[in-house]
Amino acid sequence: MRRFEVGIHTYVEIELDDAVINVVDDEWRSQLYNLKTPEEIAEHVAYNLVINKAHLSQLDGWVDQPDENAKLISKEPDWNMLARELPVVKG
Repeated sequence: MRRFEVGIHTYVEIELDDAVINVVDDEWRSQLYNLKTPEEIAEHVAYNLVINKAHLSQLDGWVDQPDENAKLISKEPDWNMLARELPVVKG
């Protein structure tokens, strides 16, 4: 059996309506995610748009917003990957 550590990295561009950011307040945070800055909100939304292939209206806290409020501008992420083999520890 061989083990590998694989780093996966990409950048995408998204566009968020102010409503996506403005809905995140203390009450929202207490029930959902502790997102404090617009950048943290963008990271959370982008992760779900790209990795989970979700639409905004499928995300907790934004189900009442139109999908157009969060747009993936980059159509296809440019994935960079780097793998390295890890030593096998026997014992």
